[in-house]
Amino acid sequence: MPVTKCLDWLLSRLSRATTIKELLVQPRVKILLAYLFILSLGLAISITIFLSGRQVTSVATTLIEEKLPRLEAINELYLDILERERLLYEYYATTNSQVILPKLARIDQSFSANFRTIESAFPNFDSIEKIRFGDQKVRHLTQELDNNLQQTNVNWDQARRQLVELSDTGRNILPSLESLVTQIKKEAFESSKETQKSTELSTQLVISFSIFVIIIAAFVGYYVNRYITETISRRRLAMFAERSPNPIMSFSWRGELSYSNPACHQLMQQQHNHSNRTESLLPDDFQVRLIELQKSNNNYSQWVSHIHNDGILQYSLSLLRDLDTCHLYIEDITERTLAQQQLKYEAYHDVLTDLPNRRFFDEHLNELVQKNKQKKPFSLILIHIDRFDLVTSSAGFKTGDVLMQTVSQQLRTFCQGYCSLNLENKLYRLDSNKFSLLLDHLPEHDFAEHIAQELHHSMGKAVCIVGKEFHLSLSIGISHYPSHSLESEALLANADAALTRVKAAGGDGILCYNQDIHDKEQAWITLERDLRLAIERNELELYYQPKITAYKHKINGLEALIRWFKSDNTMVSPANFIPIAEQTGLIIAIGDWVIKQAFQQLKTWQKMNLLEDDFSIAINLSAKQFQHPDFVDNIKLYLIEADINPKFIELEITESLLMGNIEKSIYIMHQLKEIGFKLSIDDFGTGYSSLSYLKQFPIDKLKIDRAFVMDIETNNDDKVLAKSIIDLAHNLNLSVIAEGVENDQQLAIIEELGAEEIQGFYFSKPKPAKEIETQYFN
Repeated sequence: MPVTKCLDWLLSRLSRATTIKELLVQPRVKILLAYLFILSLGLAISITIFLSGRQVTSVATTLIEEKLPRLEAINELYLDILERERLLYEYYATTNSQVILPKLARIDQSFSANFRTIESAFPNFDSIEKIRFGDQKVRHLTQELDNNLQQTNVNWDQARRQLVELSDTGRNILPSLESLVTQIKKEAFESSKETQKSTELSTQLVISFSIFVIIIAAFVGYYVNRYITETISRRRLAMFAERSPNPIMSFSWRGELSYSNPACHQLMQQQHNHSNRTESLLPDDFQVRLIELQKSNNNYSQWVSHIHNDGILQYSLSLLRDLDTCHLYIEDITERTLAQQQLKYEAYHDVLTDLPNRRFFDEHLNELVQKNKQKKPFSLILIHIDRFDLVTSSAGFKTGDVLMQTVSQQLRTFCQGYCSLNLENKLYRLDSNKFSLLLDHLPEHDFAEHIAQELHHSMGKAVCIVGKEFHLSLSIGISHYPSHSLESEALLANADAALTRVKAAGGDGILCYNQDIHDKEQAWITLERDLRLAIERNELELYYQPKITAYKHKINGLEALIRWFKSDNTMVSPANFIPIAEQTGLIIAIGDWVIKQAFQQLKTWQKMNLLEDDFSIAINLSAKQFQHPDFVDNIKLYLIEADINPKFIELEITESLLMGNIEKSIYIMHQLKEIGFKLSIDDFGTGYSSLSYLKQFPIDKLKIDRAFVMDIETNNDDKVLAKSIIDLAHNLNLSVIAEGVENDQQLAIIEELGAEEIQGFYFSKPKPAKEIETQYFN
């Protein structure tokens, strides 16, 4: 369009737009501004190119009209000098003045004319003065030479000197001519560089303008396409509104209803709205929200409004500022909202018992702690159903589920009837057989303890499920806020620590977290950390306790016992760190270390020829170590590394260890016997092994536990039991060793009962290998 029309249209849009920002966002305005910008830029580039062309023309004119004639004049001067020199030599040779002198006169005239040309071009130039001086000198010498040659008696020596001087003087003019040529070339080169720069600038401007025109064309094309697409989209949107299943309403900028689609009337019928006014679907605050949105920088707003009959509507208000209209979209989200609420309920409740779950509990506990600025006391009770795993393993998971539902209902009933605080809302199911009561209100000081006692008593009755009767018991752990912790995670951990202590004691009890539990936990954590580093720091050491033959009292073996001496020389009792190693799995690494150290020690003593052929070292095996899938392969490898015979090694296995998995234990024991190890059952009589299994064990020896020896001189029952064990072993062709012998009476009784070996403090405490060597092998 013409520029004037463009400007008129732009001014009209500017007068209608409320802000410059509104004007600039319109596609047509952007296209017009791009058009005007290209026009202005093209005009500026055209002027620049015109001025550049004028400069090129000026430089070319100067070169043709001035520089080239000067070069031509200098060239003529150069030729005149050479021709003059030739004529002078010819004159010297012929002395024909009538022929030569006229030619020299013409050369002088030509030289003077060309000299005047370059003299005007280079005023005040040193080379010009040198050329003038040289020309005058040449003419003077020429006159002297002519006078000499015109005489009757020519002085040829003088003529030769004059001719040489003439030649030198003429040639001395040539460097001055060359300097003038250099000056002309320099001026021409500078002019050409300026011309080249101007030409390059013009070229760059033309190329840049072309690229910019392409970019602007793409920009214009984009906005034209966008404008067309928006127009088409709006037309399609207008058609879509009629067919949309959701109500759509259109308003003027002032909020006056201008259109509503058929879905609006359908929604009114669903709501039993018989007013026949579409505006009745609008929320009461619609006009307020419309004005707030118009004043803001946003073009879209969405909110939810509840209506009668539990209906929920979602309103979406959209502004079309360039069209001075707005659209309102209405959607009935009742079903979706109810579905979301159901999903949220399921996410926060246990599927089986319908109780609040662990997520609900964690959030509620965190909220209680974070919002409790006054540190108001509350209590946390953890409830564990004892032996529930045995129910699922014996009766099946379905029965277990029914039982859990019954137990949870009993817990609900208890919480409902205990007091008026509605404790049912405080009950949570944390995992398969663990529940929690979160008491955020404590009417009395020991309220949590009283509830726990009543709950423990009420759940003591048998539960009948599918014709089966189950007797369940509860283990309960309690922690209090803020006395036991100010953090939710620590509060839960403390209650769980108390619960774990109850379960470790056999369950069916109640325990409130206290400082003793805390101290033991901290000591356990510290001990575990140090134990992990003990092997690396070489803090572990093997001690050996002698095994003595009965009556002869001769050493025939040793039992390897681990000791832990920390870097500060304090000793940690095995009774303290072995249970930690068992629970954390460190017993595998420690057990392997013991085996390798004992093997190496045996190899050392054998090299020193200190041991008899029937000598053996006994090594205790832990349950986890014995049941480990790589145990047999590893001990074979350690045998190869130490290069010892397995018949000198006795592996001690506790009675309770074997009863965990009888068939697997027997299989492993047979593998060890095939390798060549001796096997013995440690602490026999304290477990629950049956004679039917005992005869299947491929063992060589039974070790009577110290519990039957420590009072054997005063307790006849211990003596009878020890006698029974020894007789049983002998009937099974097994030898017997009694441990814990500490005095003469115990030794005499044990020997009288028939034990083959004695072990105890009576002969020696466990000692390091060096002390054993000194006391027994030297």
